[in-house]
Amino acid sequence: MTAAPKTPTKTDTSVGRALLEALMPLRGRKDVSVTIGDRQVRIPTVMMQALIEAARLISEGHAIDVIPADEEISAQEAADLLKVSRPYLLNLIRKGVLPCRMVGAHHRIPTRAVIAYKRDQAPRRRSLETLTAETQDLGH
Repeated sequence: MTAAPKTPTKTDTSVGRALLEALMPLRGRKDVSVTIGDRQVRIPTVMMQALIEAARLISEGHAIDVIPADEEISAQEAADLLKVSRPYLLNLIRKGVLPCRMVGAHHRIPTRAVIAYKRDQAPRRRSLETLTAETQDLGH
């Protein structure tokens, strides 16, 4: 994995919003090309969704990182990606929630599975955050 991504500045978020507005009408199109300087550059269809998602996240002020979805990562890298402890992650593996294979004594987890788990848990996490905030607002 790469170094920790940097949080976007206000200028970055503004540019991200403008880029998102420009990209959204192109969602789903197969032949997209843009002019950069004096060069015409084709954007592959497989890249459009990633560009749109990156622009959305930056426009909302989130730091982003790019990782290959078709590789395997260590248990510690998976735990870091999920923002959980390594023991918690190993428990998810033991329960069969996340797949893994052993390489010697080391767990190797498909990045795609970790990302899917994180996406599946996002609504639950948001609900818990909302409930926590409401509880704090009530003074409990």
